[in-house]
Amino acid sequence: MLNNLGMSFLWMLLAYTVATLVVFIHMLISNKFFGVQNAKQSGTAFLKSPVYVKSRPYQVLYNVLIFPIFLWLYSKGIDTDNIKEFMLNTVIQWTILSIIIDYISWVLIPHKFRLTHKEFYIDYQPYITLIYVAIFVSHYIVGFFIS
Repeated sequence: MLNNLGMSFLWMLLAYTVATLVVFIHMLISNKFFGVQNAKQSGTAFLKSPVYVKSRPYQVLYNVLIFPIFLWLYSKGIDTDNIKEFMLNTVIQWTILSIIIDYISWVLIPHKFRLTHKEFYIDYQPYITLIYVAIFVSHYIVGFFIS
């Protein structure tokens, strides 16, 4: 399960970064072209801003689309006799790593978009859980297309 952990982490980090950027681009487009107010315009906290609130359902969708693509690309470069077991082990790693990265980057590290424990783990429900489920089911999505 821990074979290729470094390469697995790089692919997961790439998928995570792309998914995060897509969400930010989504919010930027919603604000600039569709007039959905951001936190500053609405005078609210980031989590309560209309642009963020309206993007939450799409965040799950973006993860459902992006993580399987990166899992498929990563698995193409791995020589294994049991691709399904390999992908299952990979998504377990990716889900755990995503939980850790989320905690460090969105809760622990101080920045403009930092969230409290309550905001991230309670107020962000059910979306954060659905995002982790989306990452975990990536192997089923990829498996459906490659089998």
